[in-house]
Amino acid sequence: MSVLSGGRALALMVLLAAPQGGPETLDLIAKAAPKGAATGAITVPMIVQIDRYTPEHARTTMTDGLKHGGYPGFLKALRDAPPAGTLEVAGEKFVIRWAREVPGPKGRAISLITETPVFFVGIGRRGAPPTAGYEVAVIQLTVDSAGKGTGTMAAAARVKPGGETGVRLDTYADSPLTLTATVRAGR
Repeated sequence: MSVLSGGRALALMVLLAAPQGGPETLDLIAKAAPKGAATGAITVPMIVQIDRYTPEHARTTMTDGLKHGGYPGFLKALRDAPPAGTLEVAGEKFVIRWAREVPGPKGRAISLITETPVFFVGIGRRGAPPTAGYEVAVIQLTVDSAGKGTGTMAAAARVKPGGETGVRLDTYADSPLTLTATVRAGR
């Protein structure tokens, strides 16, 4: 289990307050090298369909839920929010309820949160922690103006108040998955 703090928590906080846009489709490749894996890295293709980015009022409801109700308050507000899109992994679709983008000088930052965890990386290893409480997945990407990007994914995580920025991301896995992204033509 890892806790993201400092720069990653600040990046997550910045992504919690962003402008709106959409729709678009991104092709992702996730890579993981689970601790103790006998066969090395795992590569998984994924498709993100963003129908719309989260409107300001829904964002405020979720961040207020986190501030005043902690993780349970955030989860309730997240799950009450309208769907923003889907994440497809191995033929299974996960509902995205948080989708934000922040324009920057070299492209944009995109953050996505699903209403359920996608996968517990490392669950089969000896001494793996219990899965209880890791109820969402969090994707953070930086995409350039050409539609190419990189990022990370916590396939099973929880968002908690705390740390320097007021937000802390606990991941089930020892480290987040690394992502490469390509925006499909048509944006």
